[in-house]
Amino acid sequence: MLDERDLQAIAKMISDSEARTAEKISASEARTAEKISASEARMMALMEAYFEPKFSLLADGQKLIREKMLPAEAWDETEERLDVLEVVVKRHSKEIQNLKRAQ
Repeated sequence: MLDERDLQAIAKMISDSEARTAEKISASEARTAEKISASEARMMALMEAYFEPKFSLLADGQKLIREKMLPAEAWDETEERLDVLEVVVKRHSKEIQNLKRAQ
């Protein structure tokens, strides 16, 4: 039968085993974290290499569009002129219809 010293020895062995297992797990977690960090760095480099030129082209395109756009004040004036033109075209269309009917 097991005496007190045997039970203490078994408890110490279990405790030591748990400590070694915890150390192994901790080391494994550290290696995994390092691999993930390296993987993230490579992924970021790939994403920058892929997306950076595309975003630059997009920004250049938007810049060209902004340069060609009319300012807001010009739009107001243009809308007023279009309203007048629409009225004139409608009136001329009616006059043309009336002239066609008169023939």
